[in-house]
Amino acid sequence: MKQKNVYFKQTRIIVSPFLFSLFLLFFFTNSITKSQGLTNKCFKNSFGSNALITQHNTDTGIFEGFYASTTGSSGVYRIIGKTPTAPSLETYFPITFTIGWGTLASKPDDPSQYWSSSMTGNYYPNEKKLNLLNVISAPGPFDAVSIFNPGNLPQSQSFTTVSGDSCKYIPRKVPIKPSGQGSLKDQQYENLLKGEWKVDPQNSYGSISKLNITKLTPRGNTYPELRYYEVFGDFTLSSGESIPFTGTASPYLPQTDFDLANNTEPIEGTEIDFPFSMSLVGTLEKPKDQTTYNISLSGFSSGDGSHRINMFLTKSNEEQSIYRIEANEISTGEIFIKTIK
Repeated sequence: MKQKNVYFKQTRIIVSPFLFSLFLLFFFTNSITKSQGLTNKCFKNSFGSNALITQHNTDTGIFEGFYASTTGSSGVYRIIGKTPTAPSLETYFPITFTIGWGTLASKPDDPSQYWSSSMTGNYYPNEKKLNLLNVISAPGPFDAVSIFNPGNLPQSQSFTTVSGDSCKYIPRKVPIKPSGQGSLKDQQYENLLKGEWKVDPQNSYGSISKLNITKLTPRGNTYPELRYYEVFGDFTLSSGESIPFTGTASPYLPQTDFDLANNTEPIEGTEIDFPFSMSLVGTLEKPKDQTTYNISLSGFSSGDGSHRINMFLTKSNEEQSIYRIEANEISTGEIFIKTIK
């Protein structure tokens, strides 16, 4: 007797055009949100200042924006920062950025124009919080705010996500790159910054063994009106790994101004060393089963002829609690030296 074969057919599911449209709307909205990352996010801190992220490239993790305040020390300042690549906006992730403190809104008129800083911590999208450790690097004194010596000055800061309307007052104009090469001193300063800075292993923790600055982009209408430098290069870790960084360097603090502020004469033989500040950020990307870190260095050179930068290092990853700032590694005195040939 011939066996009868029974075939089971899959039930056909019919989706209404309305539900299909909702699915497409959710899918594409979710994809666009992930690709935009922090673009157009506006934050406000307890001092009344705002941080506006104008562009976030989630493929590289690099973002740009502006920091501004209508209270206290008013001005508009440039933000350049870093997150891990393709961060999820559904959970917390590390974020690090730098600020150059030469105001873009007017002509700077105090020593803070030579400062830079790094802000390192985590973003909590569900709680709408940004918890950061801010390290301000000052290459010279500013008596009006009780800074009497060069130094790296850490303080915690908390930001809350607010409506984009709160950041509408912030101009979004990036200073142009000035034409020409600048004066001889400008060229000497840029030559000092570029190239390799090696860690002093006797006076540093040494988790970063070398900085290699490969590119500088000056920003300002003219060299005498520079507000900051965009800085690009690579960290070399003690493990041998190399990771790209970006960040901000200040214009050099004129030697005569620095010496007069300290009531000293210019130091002979230091014409190719300069007081300045610099803040750098990068991400050590790891596979999903390992920890990805954000790394920041913010520091100053006093221009004393030693060709060295004293930098404050933080290495941090995700921190689940919004009540603390995760910093798996902090070193307050990483010394990097430039060999002058």
